[in-house]
Amino acid sequence: MIKNQFANSRDNKNIVAGIGDDSFCFKSGKKNVCITKDMLVEDVHFKKNWTNPQEIGRKSIEVNVSDIAAMGSVKPEYAFIGLGLPPKTPEIFIKNLYKGFKKTCDKYKMIIAGGDTVKADKIIVSVTIIGIGIGREKVIKRNGAGIGDLIGVTNTFGNAGAGVVLLHKYGTKHKYNKYEHFLISKQNNPKARLKEAQKISKHLTSLTDVSDGLYISVDLLTKDSGKGAEIYMDKIPVSSILKKVFRENKKQLDLVLFGAEDYELIFTVQPSKANLLKKLVPHISYIGKIDSSKKVKYFYDGKKQKIKYLGYKHF
Repeated sequence: MIKNQFANSRDNKNIVAGIGDDSFCFKSGKKNVCITKDMLVEDVHFKKNWTNPQEIGRKSIEVNVSDIAAMGSVKPEYAFIGLGLPPKTPEIFIKNLYKGFKKTCDKYKMIIAGGDTVKADKIIVSVTIIGIGIGREKVIKRNGAGIGDLIGVTNTFGNAGAGVVLLHKYGTKHKYNKYEHFLISKQNNPKARLKEAQKISKHLTSLTDVSDGLYISVDLLTKDSGKGAEIYMDKIPVSSILKKVFRENKKQLDLVLFGAEDYELIFTVQPSKANLLKKLVPHISYIGKIDSSKKVKYFYDGKKQKIKYLGYKHF
């Protein structure tokens, strides 16, 4: 497999987190350095008529900062931007794209340190971010969950996926109400949970961000830790706005589990520290617990459910 050709901690004692985690991290002196790269491709991750260039620029930075946040107490410092553009791309589009890059980097006090541009058939944005560990706190990986740990999440789920459903169904000419606009905004303008990660990371046993859907993220944490889990679907936080727009309970749960691109955090923590975390970040919810079964079991209202993976559907 290709994965076997990548660097890992067996090859180099300075490697803290190798291939397969949210970022690649290594020791440099007494500091952890974390590097991540993510790409956005036109008609795969966005459509030009569904979003504007500033939103594309902002999102491409935010999704990479989310991967840095998923390593715990790390500050993003430098961004490198690779850009593929069709030859007839309007200059104003490019200027607004870079406004989005710059505004989001400024938000995190991050420097745009370089990059590259090439000709392409469609718009391709490839961002690399370098983050530096804060103090001497350890990197939090996906593989540290212990039996009996609680599974926690930040905020609510399903909003971004709901936004995609609406865009697919109605397109851009539809007159959306304020609730539908909110859901579409969650798709086009995600926010990395960097501050939350920095506040709680030292208390966690494992951590990742939810980019490809909650179902996939639970699977990643349990498999990487060699454990199983019980997930209580009625405890997964859902926004009141999602409930207003999609009233059917099954549709809500499908969006929550498979909708993707919420960029919230999912983590595990020992039960004794659960209340402390909620004091640090009030919008934390606990949705399950880790067990030794090596399987993920879903429950609703106390009854075990059969969950069929619907997959994450790109644009």
